[in-house]
Amino acid sequence: MFNSTRIIWGLLMVAAVIIVALIDQFFINFIIFGILLFLAFNEAKKLFNLEKVSIIPLALAFILGTMISKPLFLGILATLLILGYQVYKKSNLKPVLIYLYPSLPILALWQVYLGHGMFALFWLILIVASCDSAAYFIGKLMGKTPFSPTSPNKTLEGVIGGLVFASIFGTLIGIFVYGFWLSLFCSFFSAFMAVIGDLLESYFKREAGIKDSGDLIPGHGGLLDRIDAVIIAAFVMVSFL
Repeated sequence: MFNSTRIIWGLLMVAAVIIVALIDQFFINFIIFGILLFLAFNEAKKLFNLEKVSIIPLALAFILGTMISKPLFLGILATLLILGYQVYKKSNLKPVLIYLYPSLPILALWQVYLGHGMFALFWLILIVASCDSAAYFIGKLMGKTPFSPTSPNKTLEGVIGGLVFASIFGTLIGIFVYGFWLSLFCSFFSAFMAVIGDLLESYFKREAGIKDSGDLIPGHGGLLDRIDAVIIAAFVMVSFL
């Protein structure tokens, strides 16, 4: 009934996140995010059939943005410059898509860390992970109503259960730093945006005619299959913290 490989690797990833959070060394986090950005960009190149798109503008936005704690805004600027160049050359605008997703959301996640520290980043990951896990188990146990044709394996019961659980769980953690109402607001809307992020990735994969964005993580697929929810949810933290 349950995918044991998925559960085991899920626990391993949770352990890895906890270790990184406890160490919380800036240079290590910088390297990890750089690798995540590189791997996600390469998966997206295959997902959108854009093999010739360069990662250089994104890498510059990541490095320079880190220096001023505003990588998301430099990423937006880089994307607009690329868009302007494509329009100037009267070229296909499809290459811009890879900078919009997953590039900008990953930069948003990095900006959460730069602006608010490891607690905010770890809190966000816990909210999204609790939403995903609760939705998975509740959906398996009692899910009957299909949620969306974009992701036919999801059930309405699972999604609602995930949102409720993540809202409560996230609030209980965040309340010690941000107070009750802000914690509840961020927890609920981070979980809500996580659902949208998961649907967005599912939509792109269906359009591309593939099941997973890659095979990096056993039982989970590619990197984008695992971080699709948290990178979209990051916009909530960037906006309201």
